Amino acid sequence: MEAGLIPYTAQPFIPCQKALVFAPHPDDETFGCGGLLAAYKKNGIPTEAIILTSGDHGEHGSSGTDVRESESQCAAKILGIGELHFWREPDRHLNFCERLIDKVSSAIKSTKSDLVLCPSLYEVHPDHRACAWLILEAARRLSVNGYSLSVAMYEIGTPLTRLSHLVDISEHAQSKDSAMACYQSQLQLQSYDDHIRSLNRYRSYTLGEQVKFAEAYWLIDEQDLRESENLLEAELLRQDRLGLSTTPVPDAFQPRKANFLQKLFRQDS
Repeated sequence: MEAGLIPYTAQPFIPCQKALVFAPHPDDETFGCGGLLAAYKKNGIPTEAIILTSGDHGEHGSSGTDVRESESQCAAKILGIGELHFWREPDRHLNFCERLIDKVSSAIKSTKSDLVLCPSLYEVHPDHRACAWLILEAARRLSVNGYSLSVAMYEIGTPLTRLSHLVDISEHAQSKDSAMACYQSQLQLQSYDDHIRSLNRYRSYTLGEQVKFAEAYWLIDEQDLRESENLLEAELLRQDRLGLSTTPVPDAFQPRKANFLQKLFRQDS
């Protein structure tokens, strides 16, 4: 039963023809999915990345936008990111809006990406959560209109509680370490590389001694995108739907469709 909730085997990477990473700030693409990007580099799978905000807020932005972007460019070379784009939206003010949904959709189509990577819905930072919702809604609309793609959510500041894939990054750990070391402006504030390395080590918990480091992902496929109400499904209800629940679902917890979901996911889009 446990294997229905967390993988007990790791994959070398998430299969795709081309991956497009959306990062809320300069460094999130490396901390969140740097190992996977290094695996794509090794296997000749093209990648691009879009950094949504300027990263210039508060102490994290004290070094300035130019420095933070140069650090991302340094990391991109190590991880094999083919093209890096900076949208320079205001840091800590990333909004869920039609302008950015359209911009995300255009980027996915123009890059011909079939896998889109973004932070999870459960991240603490508001820009991370806004990024997740922007990508999900853009991907949902594309999927409804016949564009074939999946979304993989990665973890940074908040470990994923719902995940579908563990990627073995043991052989890419040194590359990820080197890429994280590019972000000296951030590492001077806190040892984020140690936190991420510890998280990746922890993710090998169910994978056996041969796997030293792993990254966790929640893969949302085309069916999930079209049945978007399941994305916010209560955990007990999800386990019951998957036949994994050890507890009968009380009547009070039966599914109810919230008005905000109907507003957020416009079925006629």
